[in-house]
Amino acid sequence: MALKKIHETPVGTKCAVRIYRNYEYNEYVVKAIVNGKVEGGKDGGSFETDKADAYGTARAVADWLRKRPVCKSGLAAPRRRKRR
Repeated sequence: MALKKIHETPVGTKCAVRIYRNYEYNEYVVKAIVNGKVEGGKDGGSFETDKADAYGTARAVADWLRKRPVCKSGLAAPRRRKRR
């Protein structure tokens, strides 16, 4: 099974959501990566036949990952100082 990565969304510093294209089966695979390991069991992802569905699933997985303590970024944007 040859997968070609077509999109990656980083979530925090240790997590990411990746979308792969599988030309053999004409489908898209959405995978959640936490600490460099694929989450989701043996197959490791969600299989979609439509590109728009794959991007929608990736957005939902990214929202789910943002709630996990491992994926929360310790680096926040610097606060702006108020002008006097």
